[in-house]
Parts: sequence; structure tokens; C-alpha cells
Amino acid sequence: MKSNNPVVSSIIKDYKYSRQAFLPHYVTIPLTQESGVFYKSLVKCGDVVKEGDIIAEAVFDSGKKSYIHSSLPGTVTAIEPVYAPNGMQEFAIKIKFGGAFSYLGKKQQERDVSSFSQNEISSLLVQKGVLNTFKTSIPENLGIQIETMLASKRKPENLIVRLFDEDPYRITDSLLSKFNFDEIAKGARILAKAINAKGIVFAIDQKFENKEIFEKPEYKDIRALEMNIRRYPCGTPREIVSAFNRSPLKKVCTFCLSKADLFTDSSTIYDVYKAACLSIPSIDKYIHFSGNCLNVSCFLNIRLGTPLRDVVTQLGGFIKEPAHIIINGKLCGISLQSLDIPITKYVKSVEFLSKKRGTDEHIYSCVNCGNCRFACPVHISPDILYNHTVNFKLLNEAFSASSLVCIECGLCNTVCPARLPLCQTIKVLKNKITED
Repeated sequence: MKSNNPVVSSIIKDYKYSRQAFLPHYVTIPLTQESGVFYKSLVKCGDVVKEGDIIAEAVFDSGKKSYIHSSLPGTVTAIEPVYAPNGMQEFAIKIKFGGAFSYLGKKQQERDVSSFSQNEISSLLVQKGVLNTFKTSIPENLGIQIETMLASKRKPENLIVRLFDEDPYRITDSLLSKFNFDEIAKGARILAKAINAKGIVFAIDQKFENKEIFEKPEYKDIRALEMNIRRYPCGTPREIVSAFNRSPLKKVCTFCLSKADLFTDSSTIYDVYKAACLSIPSIDKYIHFSGNCLNVSCFLNIRLGTPLRDVVTQLGGFIKEPAHIIINGKLCGISLQSLDIPITKYVKSVEFLSKKRGTDEHIYSCVNCGNCRFACPVHISPDILYNHTVNFKLLNEAFSASSLVCIECGLCNTVCPARLPLCQTIKVLKNKITED
């Protein structure tokens, strides 16, 4: 599928710097951040917390604990349900801003992490609450992901960092790579040590502005894999491995990529850098805000738990009434309506669209056109899997198991004239098969 990806246009060049978002009066931090992990609150109403204080914890099967940290200093005013950016209702800790900061506005000295062992790095990432947002629909605790991969029979041999966004309607990771490349390189080396990687590969857009940077001696340990991101999908493990196998890079590397390797993105690696080098927990995110309802698009560093309503105020309010709030891109994201939704660790972009830019959302009956099968890059039958899951059509186990190869690109949704939620339904089937 051809894509008019804004990354390959002049849009990204218009951004010269990122901005610090205004501090909100309140933050509301959901007790669920990564997929399938529920945190227990360690604070109660009336408690005073500092920036970076632990306010909730989750205990994993390995016995290790991961934490959610307060993004602002202040007082806990409530533990109440909110609608999260994933569309689910979650309990959240509400904190009223007040007091001095532990990190913001203070120069942080980089610490030497060269002596850190593999286990120390993974444990640090667990404790600091760093998530792998390579797939925003399934954010994972990075430290736990590493430990699980290393305990498996097929261990990861390389680290792949995607410096662009897999969704063609999002430019968050591209902007972060542009403004914080040195920090991302440092974070990648730290993460590579955690898995004892043979190689570090940065997957970049063919029109990456500073390709010559990889020729410098200080970056000789990092390989650049150029990809044509005008064709969608292009940012999945399958596509990255395929691009590597076809590229001249393979001939000069002493390693080969596989889907068993560790895949991350710019956002994740930047959080690794902050956690390891600056000892700052995951308390903020860089997010791209855009849409025809805003006066201006911008790239903001925002405190976790900040409601969208506060961000819109900083951006000068709406020039048109939004009919859709798109979280994490039109193809890979989700559409919501509430401005009270808080920023979480897995949010990368927010787009406000007016009714004119929206589409017909009514779901019709399948017309058996076969478009979804032709569009599917992994050659499964989304319509049959949909009927099996939704309409209880009988299907043998082998056929239903074909859902496991779905890369959740969403192309079946985009070509379906009946507007069936094919990709989302296949994801439900995948989860059911995995749980069984």
C-alpha cells in the first residue's frame, strides 16, 4: 500500500525544537500503564508526594516489582475511575500540584553506567517503569520483556531501534530522533549490553536528515538500515528483517536479523537513557499534537497524567469543534471523544479532527468483496476470521491459528467497504488463542 507519509515530506523539517508543556493543576495517573499489568496504589487521599516518588507497584511472576511514579509534587486528592487513552476505564491516582521539584529545572549529571551488569540494567528498567512502546497497542514493561526473552530458548541476538513511526500519520519517533539523537545512541548501547547484543541497528527513513552521522567514529558500532517508508506497512519486525535481508548492509555485517531480536523505538530508548544515565523514572513523555482543530501543531514534553483539556488550553484552544480525538495515529491508534483523558506512558501522538475530516463510522454487513484478503501483507483471510469470532462460524483450529501471524497493520480495516473492525477482532482472537 502506498502511503503519503508526512515524514518524507517537508513537515518534519518545519520543527526546529521541542517545547516543555505547561504544568497542570492536577494530574490523573491511571493504575494500568502496560498491557495486562495492574498496579496497586501505595498512597491514599491526603498523602503528600514528591516528583518521582513511588505511588503504585505491580509484582511480576519473577518476584520483581515495577512502579508508577508521581509526575508532579503535590497532594493525593482522589483515587477514582477515568477513561484511559486505550479506551478502557481504569482507576487512577489524582494529585494536586504543589511543592518543589526533584528533577525539573535542575541540571542532571550523567552517571557512568559502564560497570552495570546485564541483570542490573534490566532490574533498573523494571524499577523505573520504562515501557517498550514499539507497538503502542501492546506496551510492555521493557525490563520484564528482556528477562523473558533471555530466559527463552531463542534469545535475542541484536537490538533494532526504529527511528521513525510505523503509523504514517504520526511523526513522534522521527522528531525525537531528530532532537535527541545522541541520547538515543547512548540508550541503545546500554540496552544492547542488557541483552549482550551482537549488533545495534537503527532503522531509518531513506530521507533521514543526518545520515552522515553514522559515518562518524563515535557511531561506528551502530548500523543504519535505510527503509522506504512511503510503503505501508514498513515498521514491523517482519518488514525490518525483510529490508535488512535485501539491503547491502547485510553483506558488511557479521550478524543477521530475525524476528526473535529485541525491537524498540526512539521513545523507548530515550526513556532508557533517562532511567540509566540520569536516574529519572518514567514521569513524562514527548508527544506530537496536530489536527485541523488546532491553531498550531507542536511537539511537547508532557507530564504523565496531564489531561488533554489542559494541553489544548496551552495550544490556544480550538478553532473548530473536534469530532474525533485520535490517539497514536489514524491507522494504528484509537478514536476517543473526551478531553479529560490523561496522558499515559504509551501515548505518542494526539490529533484533533473536525467532523468534516471524519468518515462514516456505521458498520455494515460483509459484502464478500475480498478486499481484505488482497490487502493483507501476511496473506490471511480477515473476513473468515471475523465471521468465526463475531458470528460463531465453525472453523478448524489450524485456520483460526492463522490469526497469530497478523501484524495488526490495520490495512484490512482501511479497504473494507462495510467498515468492519477486522483488525481489532483478529486481535481478540489472537489473545484468546494465546490465553488458551
